[in-house]
Amino acid sequence: MKKILYSVFAIAMAAFTFTSCEDVPSPYDDPNDNPSDEPIVIEPSGDGTAESPYNVARILELAGALESGEDLPSKVYITGVVVGIEENYNSLGPSGTPYGNATFTIADNEDSNTTFLVYRANYFDNKKWQEGQDILEFGDSVVVYGTVTNYNGTIETDQNNAYLVYLNGQTGEGGGGDEPTPGQPEGDGTLENPFNAPAAYQYAAALGADEVSENEVYIKGIISQIRNNYNSNYKTADYYISVDGTFDSENSGNQFYVYASNYLNNEKYTSGDLLNVGDEVVVYGKVTNYRGNTPETAMNQSYLYSWTKGEGGGSQDVGDPNALNGDFECWIGGQPNNWKSANSASNATLTQSTDAHSGTYSVCVGGSSSANKRLAYKELELKAGEYTMEFYVKALTSEGASLRPGYAIAHEDGSSLSGDDYKYGDYVNDIPNTEWMKVTYTFTIDADGIYNVLMMNAKNPGNDFLVDDFKLTTGSTVIIE
Repeated sequence: MKKILYSVFAIAMAAFTFTSCEDVPSPYDDPNDNPSDEPIVIEPSGDGTAESPYNVARILELAGALESGEDLPSKVYITGVVVGIEENYNSLGPSGTPYGNATFTIADNEDSNTTFLVYRANYFDNKKWQEGQDILEFGDSVVVYGTVTNYNGTIETDQNNAYLVYLNGQTGEGGGGDEPTPGQPEGDGTLENPFNAPAAYQYAAALGADEVSENEVYIKGIISQIRNNYNSNYKTADYYISVDGTFDSENSGNQFYVYASNYLNNEKYTSGDLLNVGDEVVVYGKVTNYRGNTPETAMNQSYLYSWTKGEGGGSQDVGDPNALNGDFECWIGGQPNNWKSANSASNATLTQSTDAHSGTYSVCVGGSSSANKRLAYKELELKAGEYTMEFYVKALTSEGASLRPGYAIAHEDGSSLSGDDYKYGDYVNDIPNTEWMKVTYTFTIDADGIYNVLMMNAKNPGNDFLVDDFKLTTGSTVIIE
């Protein structure tokens, strides 16, 4: 391990590497430096930062107001001298292997009866202790960093949520200072500049125990581990994301837990196309600090904003999933968002085209000479009245194409439709392939209900055509555009 001075306290010596802590001045005041045999009364001091850690008197004073089960709102630095060791790093867990952490008490000096419990803390850089590394001894001068909690009336560090940053002149590989993470926090949580995983972790970790963020934020990362790809009971997914798609079991701050999160467009998951490790995602929603030690998305308060499959998977997102998508600019999972009915109204093969009337994309509606095929929008609740749909079409070949605009009366249970459920306007024949043709269709709905607006690719001739810039209005009200 590198033995270096804590740089924020000894800038002038930062370029040196030391092999013996006896040869260098301590970057912290040593609680054991007492030229007299008289007990020293230590006044509360420090502000909990790396530059000025709390002493034991101050952390006990500050945390003494906590209720049982409550944590301080943020992680803090605490300095002291080891006066008791309950479990060193090699204490065995239930499986017979070492825990890799240590439980010990610290005080402001060896003669003090006022102590603070450091419970199951990790080694430098928040890593587990390994065989051959320094173990704690009575009288060691330490600084620990982590969450402080009131556990059943005992003020202590939260289990596995604290670690050493200083031990008798030694620090971790990062040289102490801010909490080390293998990946710098980046982003501000906006759509234009999403949090990365370390930034989301820090943002949520700053919340109180079980506190939910006031605002929704955007978080971007690569899926590094999947806990639940599809929960059939709650229809949500649980997974971790990180900057590079690597799951770091030794440093929780390098990944962020997306818990009980919904699917694209804030809809529930189905058994269809599911997430995989290596997929890049942007998640939108509120976050929480679960029990004060697990930063994560708040349960059922986040969803998958965009999704790009990993290597070989192809793009899964284009545009804004919240858009009505009459312009066909938003594509999710290779399909135009919202252009999929829950019933049998949608049966055409749809593909993305860059031959657009406006914008970047249009949709190609596949045809068949043996059956009519339909492009249908998702179910809409429409009131009785007159409606107008407008859109632009273009045939894919010189043979032209034919369509019929219309709508369908949907069933509340999502069951298949019969012939009587479809209502069509006139055929639009001889659709050209050299220019875009505008189609306008006005129709009247007799009763309030659930409907699908659609167009049929007629089996005669059954050729493919493009559609773009679809708009549905009633009076001056725009429903789809």
